[in-house]
Amino acid sequence: MALIELSNLKKTYGEGETATHVLHGVNLCIEEGEFVALMGPSGSGKSTLMHILGFLDRLSEGRYLFRATDVTNFSSDELAKKRQTDVGFVFQAFHLLSNSTVLENVMLPMMYSGVSSLDRKKRALEALETVGLSHRLQHLSNQLSGGERQRVAIARAIVNNPSVLFADEPTGNLDSKSGTDVLSLLRSLHKQGHTIIMVTHESEAAEYAERIIKLRDGLIVSDTKNYSLRDGEYKK
Repeated sequence: MALIELSNLKKTYGEGETATHVLHGVNLCIEEGEFVALMGPSGSGKSTLMHILGFLDRLSEGRYLFRATDVTNFSSDELAKKRQTDVGFVFQAFHLLSNSTVLENVMLPMMYSGVSSLDRKKRALEALETVGLSHRLQHLSNQLSGGERQRVAIARAIVNNPSVLFADEPTGNLDSKSGTDVLSLLRSLHKQGHTIIMVTHESEAAEYAERIIKLRDGLIVSDTKNYSLRDGEYKK
């Protein structure tokens, strides 16, 4: 069973003569456990597609199945529930609370999900251990480097064990060394079984994925497996 299935997905903003057509009929299937990179120039529709896949936006036409459930016409409340239970997000700008500690930032997604305070702390500690930041628990997020902030954001994104992790230009605000560290971490999470969908315009970043999908003018123009492997590793 596919995790995500899209049939003739279209997205239009506005109406009539002012309408802007962004996605023009996307057909896509993503299996559980894949690491997919969505690539394309500015205006290609890659971020819009990610927002629809992550229940942040709605499609205008077509059909979207998530775990074989048709979510096309879900209400706003139903979409919010899917965001809470099924997806995690990592953004270019980190979106951390600057005056909260690293531990508090990672615990935040569990605040309104009925998880006890003891379990919130336990799961947050486990997530921070996974990203290698157990030694930074009580630091404020604004005391961290850019690479460390992004790793905190990744810990926050995986703390609820989502079905899929979305990463939108995760290295966009990082230097090359920190960017490589973050991409290596995403690959490690994929090897542990996480499904990852990453939006990037950088070909070097895309090489960390096992599948590269390129969009142009609102359509998929190529969909290739990145199977140039050495000793079980990807190209990079």
